[in-house]
Amino acid sequence: MGSSIRTIFILMGAGTVFYLFMKYSYLVGFLFLNSITGSLVFIGAIIGAIWAAIKLDGIISKSRYEFPLQSAAILLMSLFFAYQMFASHFYSEKYLKEAGLEKVEQMFELGELNLDENELRARAEKIAVKESAYMMSLYGINSRPAGVEELEVLEFKRRYHAFDLVVGGEGKSESYTFTRDGLDFKISGNSVME
Repeated sequence: MGSSIRTIFILMGAGTVFYLFMKYSYLVGFLFLNSITGSLVFIGAIIGAIWAAIKLDGIISKSRYEFPLQSAAILLMSLFFAYQMFASHFYSEKYLKEAGLEKVEQMFELGELNLDENELRARAEKIAVKESAYMMSLYGINSRPAGVEELEVLEFKRRYHAFDLVVGGEGKSESYTFTRDGLDFKISGNSVME
């Protein structure tokens, strides 16, 4: 049983290290000059993740609490991956609706300001994922539709790591998708209010 726990620990540890490297790979984006260099960095990340997990396993195996430490680490890594894959299921429906509605209101407020491209992008990155914020800075943001004073959530749906809201008022509605970015949920897509 001890060897299977060790194997699971090494695999999950390597997977966690590799996942974190890929998630924060933008910090070493300068290494991805072309596809060959990118492939070498990717292979190096896999080898480095396995090496780090084996080294950590070696340190833990010298402890007299090897089994409890590895079991606790496996449990924590399992919870970590469960949270990454099903983040919207870890929050209450009320919280997600309020957070989503707040981001939509902030987006409409941004649409009413006359900001240049850089200012708009900087502010949009607080309410939307980077790709959506970039798109908002290029094409602008629609202001609040005429006649819609107060928005309300019409529909709510959870999807694995994201959730969808249909927001509207005065017979008009718009669909938004929110994904977790950092410690907060941000707008990752939307339709036009009709």
